[in-house]
Amino acid sequence: MRLESKVTIRLFYYYSFQKNEKICIVEDNPDISFILDYFLREEGFDVIVFATIREFKKGILVELPDLFLLDVMLPDGDGITLCEQLKNDKATSTIPVLIMSAHASFDKVRQTTCANGFINKPFDLNDMLNMITEQLRSA
Repeated sequence: MRLESKVTIRLFYYYSFQKNEKICIVEDNPDISFILDYFLREEGFDVIVFATIREFKKGILVELPDLFLLDVMLPDGDGITLCEQLKNDKATSTIPVLIMSAHASFDKVRQTTCANGFINKPFDLNDMLNMITEQLRSA
C-alpha cells in the first residue's frame, strides 16, 4: 500500500469519528446571529440558529445540542423563561445554558434564572469563546 493511501485512510478514520460540539443559538438580531454563526463555525463548532422561540421549539426536536446560547429579549418571549423550561426538562436539564443581553444585568439574570453563565452585549468574541469552552469542558 502506498504512503498516500495510508495517510488518506488515517485522515478519513479520524474525521469520520470526530464529533463537533453543537451550539444552539436563539437570537433575533440577524447581524448578531450571522457573526456568532460564522465565528463559532470557524472555531470548529456545529451551529444551529433560531430567530424565535417558536422556531426553536419546532427545530430542536431533531438533535439536542451540547450548549444553548439564548438572547433575553426575543420577539415571542424571553430567553430567561426559555432557560427555565430547558432546565426543568429532563432531556435538556444538564445541557449548559448561556444567556446574552444588552438590557438585563448579570444580577437580574442570576436572580431570575438558572443559567450557567451570562454574556453582556456588546461582547468580545474571544471572551465568549472562552466561556463556551469552559462550559463545554465542565458539562
